[in-house]
Amino acid sequence: MLGLAPSSSGLPSQQLSLYQAKLQQARREAAQAQTRVQSLEVQTETARQEAAQAQSKVRSLEGKGSPRSDAKPMLNTRGETTGRLLSTQA
Repeated sequence: MLGLAPSSSGLPSQQLSLYQAKLQQARREAAQAQTRVQSLEVQTETARQEAAQAQSKVRSLEGKGSPRSDAKPMLNTRGETTGRLLSTQA
């Protein structure tokens, strides 16, 4: 980029100052945008990892199959029925 100097540019000093102020503002905005992009990239990667973990959990649970609802009660050594507890209220 060419540097503008008041003596060689032909621009009046006020116009040069305005140009430089706008240039600095544009640079700040570009830096802020870059920072925002980096932040969003980190958030995106985190979300992708969480989604992959959730999908892995789904595949793991699907691989185990659903619990059997027709499990027959068994008797333990004291003759008590064992199995699923369906209700704690009588």
